[in-house]
Amino acid sequence: MHHAPNITIIGAGSIMFTRQIISALLAYPAMNGMQITLMDINPAMLGRCQTLIEKMVQQSGMQVQVHATTDRQAALRGANFVISTIQVGGLKPWQLDMDIPAKYGVIQEVGDTMGPGGIFRALRHIPPMLAILRDMETLCPDALFINYANPLAPLTWAAKDFSDIKSIGLCYGVRYTVAQLCGYLGVGPWVDHPYTPELWQALMYHDVPADVDYEFAGINHMTWITKLSAGGTDLLPRLQAMAKDDKVYAADGVRCEVLKFFGHWCTENHWHCSDYLPYFRKNEAMINAFLPQRWNLLALEEQVRAAGEAEITAQLAGEQDFVIRENMLNAPKLIHAMVSNERTRINGNQANAQPTGLLIDNLPQNCVVEVPIWVDGNGLHPQAMGTLPTQCASLIKTNTAVQELIVQAALTNDLDAARYALSLDPVTATNCTLSQIQAMFDELYQAQKIWLPQFAD
Repeated sequence: MHHAPNITIIGAGSIMFTRQIISALLAYPAMNGMQITLMDINPAMLGRCQTLIEKMVQQSGMQVQVHATTDRQAALRGANFVISTIQVGGLKPWQLDMDIPAKYGVIQEVGDTMGPGGIFRALRHIPPMLAILRDMETLCPDALFINYANPLAPLTWAAKDFSDIKSIGLCYGVRYTVAQLCGYLGVGPWVDHPYTPELWQALMYHDVPADVDYEFAGINHMTWITKLSAGGTDLLPRLQAMAKDDKVYAADGVRCEVLKFFGHWCTENHWHCSDYLPYFRKNEAMINAFLPQRWNLLALEEQVRAAGEAEITAQLAGEQDFVIRENMLNAPKLIHAMVSNERTRINGNQANAQPTGLLIDNLPQNCVVEVPIWVDGNGLHPQAMGTLPTQCASLIKTNTAVQELIVQAALTNDLDAARYALSLDPVTATNCTLSQIQAMFDELYQAQKIWLPQFAD
């Protein structure tokens, strides 16, 4: 593709994320002339977003057309890239995802990827995503579908099983982990985990030092570092010893425990990581011992939104400039590479089974994996990563087993498959009997029926 693209953002009312994506796009001269279409079902949020983005474009000096619509089909017509950042029901169902399981002893840190929260979020998000894909098949069949909504892996898996539209799932976890690792190993600045709005904002602009080379393989939110070097020096031996470093352990105890035992570093921050493994969340005391600094992403999200709203209000009033520069997000990097034919590499999520064979040999052929993906004017070229250490692949399979059932539940409207998914979830299975799992599932379903119309009796 060598012309200015049409980019559609669905769920553009999540204004801070939209602002970050467009901020990075505007940093590339090759994106001059692009068209951006913002789509959201909330007209008030959409209007505010459009005004903000138009002001940002004005500051950039770029020639960019910005359109906004609540009509999804109008937004998709003629798009080259479709970015989905939907969040069905906003924060309300997320609160239920957290509160109901807690009554059964399942205390989630984030609840957006695995566990009861991840399962129900997937059931809320997959049907609207499929509707987007169905529209794309007629309105922009050659466009690339870029999914940012969580739980990323089952959504990307459902997309590839449902539609021939080319799709990819994007997340910046790998990049931020490697930037953090560089700090831990003293080959880059120290990067704090983002537990305040300020740290969250700062995280967007930390990148991996230029002389650091790395590779990784796994699934989203459970990817493993397979190579790490700085200036040509292999850092893996130093990484192996890192769990003994008191400062690193204090900052990242969960992942240090995983490293000590399994011998490899997981690319998902310690809070997230504890949601996907059965070793850290058996009761409140244990959780607090491993995670003295709690994340509570739902509450943080509310703080981040409040801080972001204040900043956006100042920007709308012309009292504060926009930041226009590249950031952690992979979508702008990917789009720029396809438009400019400037080859780059991102971490992305695609089908394990490719025409050339499996990307990771010892993971299920039907799952979605996260690997290095090279991008240029000819599109996406995922890198085959061979075989993961068996113990790492086995930890992943506990998660893909749940994802497979989520996808089955969503694509066939089979509520039992969702119930089986919950019973196989590592943290839920550690804490609950089958009858407790049944009761928790029923309670979650009753509380969230309004967002789950596909299962209506």
